[in-house]
Parts: sequence; structure tokens; C-alpha cells
Amino acid sequence: MRRVLMAGIQRTGIAALFMMMTGMLPAQPVAKKTTALFASDSSISIQLSGNIKALLKDRGDSSSYHETRLMYNNDTIVIKAKTRGKFRKDANNCMLPPLLLNLPKDALDKNSLFYKQNKLKLVLPCKQGNYVAREELVYKAYALVAPIAFQTRLVTVLLTDKDIPAKLNAPLTGILIEDDEALAKRFSLMPVEEAKLTPINVAADSYFSMVLFQYMIGNTDWSVEYEHNITLVGKPAQRPYVVPFDFDQCGLVDAPYASPPQELPIQTVHERLYRGICHPEWPVFVQVVQRFLQQEKNIRAVFAESKSVDAAFKKMTSQYLDDFFAQLKQEKTMAAIFASNCNAEQRRLIKDFPH
Repeated sequence: MRRVLMAGIQRTGIAALFMMMTGMLPAQPVAKKTTALFASDSSISIQLSGNIKALLKDRGDSSSYHETRLMYNNDTIVIKAKTRGKFRKDANNCMLPPLLLNLPKDALDKNSLFYKQNKLKLVLPCKQGNYVAREELVYKAYALVAPIAFQTRLVTVLLTDKDIPAKLNAPLTGILIEDDEALAKRFSLMPVEEAKLTPINVAADSYFSMVLFQYMIGNTDWSVEYEHNITLVGKPAQRPYVVPFDFDQCGLVDAPYASPPQELPIQTVHERLYRGICHPEWPVFVQVVQRFLQQEKNIRAVFAESKSVDAAFKKMTSQYLDDFFAQLKQEKTMAAIFASNCNAEQRRLIKDFPH
């Protein structure tokens, strides 16, 4: 069950701002030990069988659960599955919709890979191509620079149903993503649901990590105010953390259907557009930039060392990241992109930033 946790989150405070300017950021949430499913980055193979045709066809606003069998190695688990999402759920956009898998948590054996799993998101290919594997790497990269991030596992999925087209009976690349409730529980937090939040109402570290990362990957398909492609988790009387998901519309993934909203001043997703604000807690942004620079080598390694993508994508990604990190290392470029509408004090922090 989702909780509304808004009381007190609008407080900034001189003391808190002083702490941030002196590098004394509040303690970050600590994750509990991860479950077996997400303890490894290696790909696994699963099979879904049942009336898959009916499941995939049920793409309305109020899709229903369908009984499905999930098979992994020698284990067979009877689960419920339904379609989810918005853009990728629409049959006019994608050949396959994302799914929500509902597992019988209490019935699973302790030795099962899916032990302690309740709900899991499953991303399936929207179009032909290896774009799902690319998107999974983006999730891995985000976990390097953010206080809270979704856990993922790359999977090969076989859909078994004689009534679906032959091309869907072939092995498919997918992503298993932990559910919002599981994410919150892992950090001893709770899901937050609140309409019309502004960037000032969310934890500054998670906000700046998110907006800078979205800029890095060339993604504009998100909104804090409308809770679009983000999840909020937190505690009562504290500003919640913002956690992004669904990166298929970003320039780094380069999906054939990806395009920026018409109202934005860019023509393609390959063009970067910074959508962050001149936040009152601007010193945190400077510290987040430092974190990105410290993690540059590791971010690049996520893509360069992956066995799930080809050499052409690795080369394209390397060049795309070259441009981003070059911008972070140039004072004038940073000021023009990230602080063009900021006040003199905020711009000074960029000027004094040790490049």
C-alpha cells in the first residue's frame, strides 16, 4: 500500500544549508542485504507459459491479472501477470508491453532464486533490436551516482503459447526490475504518493543526481511535478528521494521510436537538454558533479565491459560520454548549461569548483 508522507518536507533551513556548503551532507540511506535475484549481474533464462496471447492483448487502462507459470531451471512457480506502463503498453507503439509479475512470496522455497520476491517489473522488447540490454546498463550506471536506485537483472525470456506469433516464441531479452515497495523496504523507507511536488520538495542529493544523470544520457522523458517515470520513497516529515526509471527514450539507448516532447527546444534525443532548476540548495549540485567525475571510470566501464551489447554501441556510448564529461570539466560550459538562470552566488560556486 502506498503512503502519503508530506508533512514537514518543505523545510530547508539555514543550518541545513550550512551543512551542505561545508560538505556535511546528511547521512544517506543504507540498503539492506540484497536478495538472491539481484545479487549477481549475470543474465538468467526464464520461461513464461499459459494464455500468453490473452495476457499480451490485455493492454487497456485497467488491465487484469492472468494466471501464468514462471519457470526457472527446474522450478515452476504459479504467478499472476498483467501488462503495465503507458507508452510501451500501447500496441500502436510496441510489439510487447512491459509486465508486472505477482509472485506468491510465502510459497517460495528459501533456495529459490525468487525467494522473498513479491512483485517484479519485467521489461520486454518494444521493437526489434538490442535496446532492452542497453537500457539495463543505464540502470546499472545510475546506481553508481545516486543515493537510491532500482536493482535490475538482465534475463532471456521465452514466452510459451501456441497461439502467439512465431517471432514471439523466440528467446527475448528482458529486464527484471524490483518493485517500488521492495525498493523502499530495502532502504527502510516507504513509498510516497503526492501530487504536484516540486523539485524543492524532494531530497536535494537525489534530485541533482537524477537531473544530471538524465542530462548525461540525453533523457527528457521525466517529470517530478507529474511523477512521470519517477518513484518517490521516504519517511514521514522528511523530503522524499526521487528514483527514476524507464530510460528507453534517452539518446544513449537510441531506440528507433524515441523522440523528445514537441514543446522542448531540441529536435532529437541525441541532443542534450538540462531540465534541472536553480535549486536553493545549489551547493549540493556541485558535490553531485564531483561524484560523477569520481565515478567517470566506473560509469564508462559499465558500458565498455558489458557482454550484452555490441562494439558499435560501445563506441557510440564512449563518444557520447566524452562530450558529457568534457562539459563537466569546463567552467564556462558548466555555467552556460547548468547555471545560466542562477544568481551570482550560485554561479560563483561553479567558478570556484575544482575542475
